[in-house]
Amino acid sequence: MLTRKPTPQRQDKDWFMFSAGLMLHVCSDYIGMRTLYQLEPLTTATTLAVLMLDVVEKSLKLHIAVHSKTQNALSEMSSTYGHNVEALREACAKYSSVFDEPDVRAFTKDLNDKDGKLYQQLRYGSQQTTDGFSTSLDNLLPVVDKIFVRSILLLPEDSRKLLFFVSPLKSLLVRSRFDQTRNPGLIIDLLRVGNDHFDDLLRYCEQIEREHAELVFKLAAAQGRPAT
Repeated sequence: MLTRKPTPQRQDKDWFMFSAGLMLHVCSDYIGMRTLYQLEPLTTATTLAVLMLDVVEKSLKLHIAVHSKTQNALSEMSSTYGHNVEALREACAKYSSVFDEPDVRAFTKDLNDKDGKLYQQLRYGSQQTTDGFSTSLDNLLPVVDKIFVRSILLLPEDSRKLLFFVSPLKSLLVRSRFDQTRNPGLIIDLLRVGNDHFDDLLRYCEQIEREHAELVFKLAAAQGRPAT
């Protein structure tokens, strides 16, 4: 059963709370998208197209929220951008030039309206002013990998480490004792295959895990107790 927990009044989210929730969801979406793509890309093609777009939209919104640090991140993302992925890309390009590269621009050029006409076509199979779409998942995937990984690795280090350290993706890649993945070795392989950005992401995960372990060791030594 899916149960909604209502609040007595409308609540906005500041940039950190919004980004923390978004980091959790986009990492989970990315793992799910890459796993499904490698296991069964044909019969789930329409689902994969939507998942890829979700990963891109959430990644770009995360990048903007962390850089802008707005106090009304939730309402601003909705009112300013909606599902306009091209506008999100343009905003991200002001912070990181990678989002202005030709492959990224080509991905977002037709995702350029706030109410997301192409997004609705992808999700529901029909939209009033859109007859259909054409694409190649094999061509889309490398761009999705790029946008997802760079949207995280190009964040300011203090916010990046704080937000990504507790993500399910980081826990998976470093084989953390907190990771709850049922088949971690398989999932890591599915994330790695054909992914030009995987090694950079893995190195960063290992770096922050190593830094955390060193900090725990120093704190334990200062207190005269063994590190756990």
